[in-house]
This record gives sequence, C-alpha cells and structure tokens, in this order.
Amino acid sequence: MGYKEFIVQNRFKDKVCIVTGGGSGIGRETALRLANEGARIVVSDINIEMGKESSQLINAIGGQAIAVKTDICSTDSITYMVEKTVSEFKRIDILINSAGIVVRGGLFSSKEDEWNKEIDVDLTGTARAIKYVAQQMRKTGGGKIVNIASAAGNIGSGAAIYSAAKGGVIALTKVLAGEFAPYKINVNAICPGFTATPLNETVREMGLEEVVEKKIPWGRWATAKDISSVIAFLASEEADYMTGAVVSVDGGFTSFIDLGPEYRQFDTMKGL
Repeated sequence: MGYKEFIVQNRFKDKVCIVTGGGSGIGRETALRLANEGARIVVSDINIEMGKESSQLINAIGGQAIAVKTDICSTDSITYMVEKTVSEFKRIDILINSAGIVVRGGLFSSKEDEWNKEIDVDLTGTARAIKYVAQQMRKTGGGKIVNIASAAGNIGSGAAIYSAAKGGVIALTKVLAGEFAPYKINVNAICPGFTATPLNETVREMGLEEVVEKKIPWGRWATAKDISSVIAFLASEEADYMTGAVVSVDGGFTSFIDLGPEYRQFDTMKGL
C-alpha cells in the first residue's frame, strides 16, 4: 500500500502548524504530510534556505506555507517565530518540535561546550518553543504539541549527551501533559529509532547501515515518512485523549533483544 493512500483529506483543515527543524529530514516530511492533509504550515529552521525550500514544496502542491528563520537557542528568535505565525495565520494549533542536533561520542571524550550546545538545542530549545507557543494556544482554547525525542532517550545508545538531552525531552513531555491539561493542550512525544535522514547520513556513509539493521527486529531503518505518519496521528483530533504518551517508532529496536542463535535454539526446545 502506497504512502498516498494513508493521507486523510482535510484532517487538518483550518489548522495552523509550526514545525521547528522543518527544513529537512523528519521535520520536512512532517510539514509536507500535514500540509497534504490541509494544515497551514510555518516552516521554522535556522537554515532559512532549507526552510524556504520546504515551504516552496508545500506551496507547489497547493498548500499554504511560510518559512521563518529561527534559532531555538534564542528567546528573541522564538518570540519572533510566534509573532510572525500569529500575524500571518492568526492562531497556532499545532507545534511539532523537530529541530535537533547530535553530538556523538562518550562523556569522557566530550567537551563542555558540546554538552551545553546539545542540551540547549535539543532540550532547552524544545522547552523554549513550547513555552511561547503554548501561551498562544491557551488563548484560543488548546492545541497539540508533539516532541521528537529518540530511542536513545529510552535506552543507553552510545552518544551520551544526545541520550541525556532526549531523555530530558521525555521527562518534559510527561510533566507538561499535567501542567497543560487545564488548557486543553495535549503534549506527547515520539521516540524514533534509526531513521534515514541527513542527521544520520555520516553513520550510513561509514558502512554501519547493515550493522544497525541487524539490531532492528523489523530489519530496516525507518524512513521520515514512517515517523511523520505517527506525528500526524498525535497532532490530530483522533488523539484528543492522549497526553503524556511516549510512543516508540523504532521497528522494535528498544523492545526486543536478540540473544543470538544459540539462545533461540534453546528457547524453542520443549519438555524442559
């Protein structure tokens, strides 16, 4: 079944959605997905050229989109993003927090400025965007916030700072679900596994793609479309009673450990 068959026509009609990190990867695919289903999109990205490219792709398919250069490490930049969105579209209904970076390596090899940058972008930047967008949502009766965490936030997965930052996003999601419930603002998170996006291009170029695939029960990397489908559900009215949820979209990577052929043989033996 093709991807187009999953599009729900007009599911987001009259909804206004900000996608941070919308210039590439999961952010771009999500912006296109929601636009295909009727949302008006603000593509927020520090790389304005990539942001413009995403918005042009949306407008080319008959959607409505603008690009706003945004540094999520700057409060002034975030408030400008919010003001620009409200000026252009009058409201904000959905926030997708997709902007992020990854610092690879263990804690011993890391530098303090790397720690500070990763936490500021992936965790504090997410909180910063939520803080100022949710203030607008509260004025108009609610909204949907979907945070992009990571499988690395659920388990130890190599990159120490990245795992810590994404673990923080998971905890933030849970506490804000309670804090924002009186305002009818749903806050959920997804935890993608290994996904074939520009963020992971270096890993794949190093020849590690097949090594990683062997650790994934589904036997392949995720695509950005795989992830955007789940984001679209959480951003929709179908998920009105979901808040504080942390949804793994990882092909089983964090759910199953293969103990090897010897154990599999033992595990199928009967009469023991």
